[in-house]
Amino acid sequence: MKDEKTQGSLLLKEAVFDAEKLMAHASEYGIDLEPQYIKYIVAAKKCNLKNEWTEQEEIDFWLAFQVLSKVVYPVTIDSLRATTIPPFEPYSNWWDRFLRKRQRSEVEISVRFYRRFAMIAMAVMLITQIYSLIGTGLMAKWQEGNKRMMEIEKRMRSLMLISSSNEEDKTARMEQQNLEIELDELGQAVESSIKLLDSWLETTYNVWFSSIEETSKAVIASKAVSAPPFEVAKPSVSRNIVVIQRSKSLIVVLNQYILPLFYGLIGGIAFVLRSIAKDTKMMTYAPNSKIKYGLRVHLGGLAGLMIGFLWGDLQGKTFGVVESLSPLAVAFVAGYSVDFIFRMLDSVIGVTSKKTENEQPPMKGV
Repeated sequence: MKDEKTQGSLLLKEAVFDAEKLMAHASEYGIDLEPQYIKYIVAAKKCNLKNEWTEQEEIDFWLAFQVLSKVVYPVTIDSLRATTIPPFEPYSNWWDRFLRKRQRSEVEISVRFYRRFAMIAMAVMLITQIYSLIGTGLMAKWQEGNKRMMEIEKRMRSLMLISSSNEEDKTARMEQQNLEIELDELGQAVESSIKLLDSWLETTYNVWFSSIEETSKAVIASKAVSAPPFEVAKPSVSRNIVVIQRSKSLIVVLNQYILPLFYGLIGGIAFVLRSIAKDTKMMTYAPNSKIKYGLRVHLGGLAGLMIGFLWGDLQGKTFGVVESLSPLAVAFVAGYSVDFIFRMLDSVIGVTSKKTENEQPPMKGV
């Protein structure tokens, strides 16, 4: 019978408390709810206290709870719990005042985690960026000086031919003397750049490579076996070659792989922090958002790394504004808007697969 009293289940009791929280939220934010459903929830609260329910009272409550959930959506009971600070418990002892940690909501804990993560990632990225810029600048100076020295040597050979054919040509001799002075200065500058690159590589010897001395000795030994004595390279020359080659390799690794990964990661963190701020304002942050945001950060780093891998191919295409951006800026944008990147990738794969299916000849009947 409908008037028969029964005890409510544990699920029903928890639902009454949840409905009360949702109704308080609706009242606080001015969300309209019909008085009839408010009466049902208030009556359910009384039934919950007495632990006596009729069939009709339980039906009325669940209908009211359903309507209330639709009215306050996208706010849910899980999001209210995540954005609400747990109730304060009084101190039982005087030392609890100093030892007990302040209660924080789940959204505040997530914000603190991602904020610290962002600070650490930015610090590491900044150090790596500065280190890469120093090496890139030194390598550019070495390349410019080396290129200019080759031009001077070529010009000096032509001046020597002019001087040999016309010994009275003072202009050619004067130009040759000036070029010799410039060549000497450039040689010192190039040697200085190599020494600075050697010092720049010192922090990575144990991480990336073996020591410079071991590699240069191996180069000299290999040349000494196969080359005549007068062609054996000097130790200083072999060391310079090793320093230049390793510097080039490390600069490529930093600029094409490591830094795009960091920029994509920071782009993903920026999106997560912005989304958490929006969820906090709308009170829509839920416990399962931790998984979603954690995956978003990892996908941001993956998108940045993908941009680093594919940047050489992208530079040859005509993408308008993309050509004017650096690969690091594109990696950050890719990490921030990773959904767009992967949707575009899915669409390209879909078009390619459809094109392949259309190009396949029809199967002949047996």
